[in-house]
Amino acid sequence: MSETQMYNTDEFEKQTVTKIPKAPFGFIQWKGTGVCMDVHCDCGCHFHIDSDFAYYVKCPRCKKVYECNPYIELKPMAEEPDHCVVTGEDEEA
Repeated sequence: MSETQMYNTDEFEKQTVTKIPKAPFGFIQWKGTGVCMDVHCDCGCHFHIDSDFAYYVKCPRCKKVYECNPYIELKPMAEEPDHCVVTGEDEEA
């Protein structure tokens, strides 16, 4: 597991595999809020979703189901943008 670490969960009584990216990364705590998402499936199908509770997505072509990984990659910026920058609190301070 060089690129990602993996762990198993039994959320919704199903076993899923979640990939954790190398640091830096963020963790999205899905709280049932709406999402707008462009999805690219292994089968080549590209589709769009506007929905609530998008914990899993299903391809309309091949019917494959994907877990929406709550871990996201954080990419360093060369310069700080002048808007929409959120600063968290240091949990170790």
